[in-house]
Amino acid sequence: MLGMISALVVFAGCDSGEKARDELTGNRAVKQYHQSTKNVEKIIDRQTEKHKSIPDDEKQESDAK
Repeated sequence: MLGMISALVVFAGCDSGEKARDELTGNRAVKQYHQSTKNVEKIIDRQTEKHKSIPDDEKQESDAK
């Protein structure tokens, strides 16, 4: 525990220290999760827009397959 605290103090002053601190505390994984969620939402929005732009005749044909 003392080692983790001293590591946080050593890394606290620099940009890479923030990355190391995030890695130690698990914040990095949380940040990656939120970024992935945003990326998935963007993909869903794009796919929804593409689906809306398809004429109804083609939608019915693809749904029947």
